[in-house]
Amino acid sequence: MRTDRIFALFLIAACLLAALSGWWRAPRERASTSLTMDGAGSAQVAIIDVYGTIADGTPDEGLFGSRAASATRLIKAIRSAEKDQVKAILLRINSPGGTAAASQMVYEELMRLRKAGKIKIVTGMGDVTASGGYYIAAASDHIVANPATTTGSIGVILHVQNVQKLFDKLGIGETTIQSGPRKDILSPFRPMRPDERAILQALVDDTYQQFLSAVVAGRKMPLDKIKPLADGRVFTGSQAQKVGLVDSLGNYQDALTKAASLAGIKGEPKTRNYTSGSFFEGVFPRLESKLPGWASSLLAHEPKAGWNKIPLTLME
Repeated sequence: MRTDRIFALFLIAACLLAALSGWWRAPRERASTSLTMDGAGSAQVAIIDVYGTIADGTPDEGLFGSRAASATRLIKAIRSAEKDQVKAILLRINSPGGTAAASQMVYEELMRLRKAGKIKIVTGMGDVTASGGYYIAAASDHIVANPATTTGSIGVILHVQNVQKLFDKLGIGETTIQSGPRKDILSPFRPMRPDERAILQALVDDTYQQFLSAVVAGRKMPLDKIKPLADGRVFTGSQAQKVGLVDSLGNYQDALTKAASLAGIKGEPKTRNYTSGSFFEGVFPRLESKLPGWASSLLAHEPKAGWNKIPLTLME
């Protein structure tokens, strides 16, 4: 009985630490923008934060770890804003990129809204809005960057390590039993064969073409103008404006003003942050990641899936 009480106290303490950790690391400006609705009525501008590496599923945010931008949660936030009939969405993006599929999922959701024409979408770039971060930003009606923002990096990359020589020196052997000759195509325990390299290059090239097409559609720029800029290079915000990758230079407040203007909102817009999350929504995923396997299973909030393949990445 005493052991149960100690464990219960441990859980409560861990919950409090996780919550405090999340609040401490939250952006300072969120306090003033998460909910600023004067008088009656709902929000006119939805604030959606895209902070950290972009990936699918529930973000695995450690107790004192880095933030992650979950495509699943971002899409949920976008649809909540749509349901609330906001007039504009302001994306605050500070991300070096992420996986191709997750970035594409968010882009497609934003383009769906943009094509419907009822909600204006503006992006306010932070320190970095590159690769997968730019993929998402491209779905905006207007992009605002700081002059020193790092952006661009339009491209796809796939890392494959080879540790065969190291294992040989250590005297470590490896045996693989597989259903087909290409099931271990990304194995780090042997050299890559030419036919496998061709397969992976085709995979990267196809994903790159999808990225290019998304930027062309989102920015409404011809392919022959985008292609020379899409070799993986990065730009400052001011450089990006000159080549047409962003529309204007400014800060968060400028981006908010632009969102209100495009949506026809008069005066100070009422805003609400749709990605701030609730107490328990942030606590339990963090707590679960810090508990031993037997304990975390008690708090499991969704099934876990294991992967033996590396996702294509829009980040470097």
